Amino acid sequence: MLKLLSATPSPFARKVRVALLEKTIPFELITINPWDASTDIEAYNPLAKIPVLIIENNDALYESSFILEWLELEYPSPTLISLKPSEYKKMKQIQVLTDGVCDAFILLFFEQLRDKDRQSRPWIERQLKKIYNAMSLLNSMVPAVGFCVGDRFSIADISVVSAVDYLSLRFEAYKWQDQFKNLEQLTNRLSSRQSFLDTVPTAQEIDQSII
Repeated sequence: MLKLLSATPSPFARKVRVALLEKTIPFELITINPWDASTDIEAYNPLAKIPVLIIENNDALYESSFILEWLELEYPSPTLISLKPSEYKKMKQIQVLTDGVCDAFILLFFEQLRDKDRQSRPWIERQLKKIYNAMSLLNSMVPAVGFCVGDRFSIADISVVSAVDYLSLRFEAYKWQDQFKNLEQLTNRLSSRQSFLDTVPTAQEIDQSII
């Protein structure tokens, strides 16, 4: 059976969890805290990041986009990736943008954990600008009705919901719903899917000694 190393707030791990559930692939969920100094994530991923998918012979796959592509090849039904050129292009653009939003926020989040006198305001503003620019473009790409790409649920929808729910969890002060109505409506439409209900993100404590 597949094993997935995941963390409860991670939007990257959540994408893989949702895909596994949507494809009804049996897997063992192993929840860890990568920000706990005692967690030996490097035993599975030299980059010390999650998610990690452990397959046969204890072979480990890491980086969410690669894991999702592997799952699509190994378990093609139901498909979550459109191979129509125009749809594939849009789907990948959305995936890149949502990953970028999450990466920028993680940089912002840890910068703001530093003592005030050690924080860089230009660095913070740079991350906020990345988030705003990407969210603005995503909002223009998401339709008012239906799914992100074509007429079916896909990796694009998983990516958007995972990213904006992560912002809601870790960045409550950023009222993205007030600015990006298409994203809000999409999230509201899809949040009742069982795969999202089963993977609602929750916060984990961060070991300050490793920051």
